[in-house]
Amino acid sequence: MPDLTKPSQAWSLTWDADWVTAVAWLGSSRRVAAGNNLGQILLWELPDKPGGDAPRPVARLDGHTNVISRLAATPDGKTLISSSYDHTIRFWAVPSKLPEATEPITLNASAIADAVRRKANGAKAPPALEAKVGVLKPTRTLTEHKEWIVGMGMSRDGKALISGDDGGHVIVWDVATGGVKARWKLAKGWAYAVALSPDAKQACVTERLPLVFDSGRHAAVKLWNAATGEVAEDLSAEKEFKGHHMSAAAYSPDGKTLAILRGGESNGPSGKPVLVDPATGKVLKDPAPGHLDGGTDLAWHPDGHHLASAGRDTTVRVWDTATGKLVSEVGKGRGGQFKDWICAVSWSADGNWLAAADMAGAVQIWAFN
Repeated sequence: MPDLTKPSQAWSLTWDADWVTAVAWLGSSRRVAAGNNLGQILLWELPDKPGGDAPRPVARLDGHTNVISRLAATPDGKTLISSSYDHTIRFWAVPSKLPEATEPITLNASAIADAVRRKANGAKAPPALEAKVGVLKPTRTLTEHKEWIVGMGMSRDGKALISGDDGGHVIVWDVATGGVKARWKLAKGWAYAVALSPDAKQACVTERLPLVFDSGRHAAVKLWNAATGEVAEDLSAEKEFKGHHMSAAAYSPDGKTLAILRGGESNGPSGKPVLVDPATGKVLKDPAPGHLDGGTDLAWHPDGHHLASAGRDTTVRVWDTATGKLVSEVGKGRGGQFKDWICAVSWSADGNWLAAADMAGAVQIWAFN
């Protein structure tokens, strides 16, 4: 069991083409994948121990044409699944032996271009960070959604998938066949954050209608029967949720606790991960302090007793879910809102590593020893 109170930054993997919006580890390997606002996906293979120069990516996954909203990997690490604003979900078979690295990419092209633009003010362009990657194409593409897919989650055994779009459509999929197991439509708002219980019997869906300065704004949190699409519990009126849009949701590995993260903008330290009993809908804990200006993503540690939350305040916090107490914090002081907030987080299968997708154009890797 790693010591979660002692994080250290292993590497910052530069990729400044645009915001890095999604991240996921592949099974028990040291492979980590990330996607960005342009629909690009890169794959890295990391050393077993931190230190030395930041590893360069080894593969590029070509196919999406718009923002990568979520990434998930099957438990065996052999398949990566991505959702996108291009209305598709794509499956990628990731072989143990990757394709030959033939495609050149520049990982800091934006920094170089920015320096060139500022050359008159004495700015000097940094040296290019070059890499060669192999190219993978999707093995399956799901096209049932007709709107931006903004949320996606997977059951613990990797057999079922849930996705939600900004038209309010929710679909539960069979991963093996790509078939639709259930679908329903929300009465109002985007299906913003979606999650499946480990046994795939229950779904958490948070609703959001993001109208700015308008009384028609809407937010809701509901638990659904994932087989029938019927509401089991409506948590929207609970004080922990009322008036807030919820940006992420995730069930604990044993399914006994559901974490739901408050999002928001300019609401002070409101970004709290609220812990709920999914059997009853009862709020168990409301840890503090919350992320300033709202939270962005959640990830359960494999031990089932700790939770990582990320926010617009550029931090990732690790919580003890039994006590609700903060265990550690990483990333503090790296920037500010609209500079480099953390968009997504993911734990490695052994719980020793945490990856974070950075708005500034990097994948941050922390080690816990």
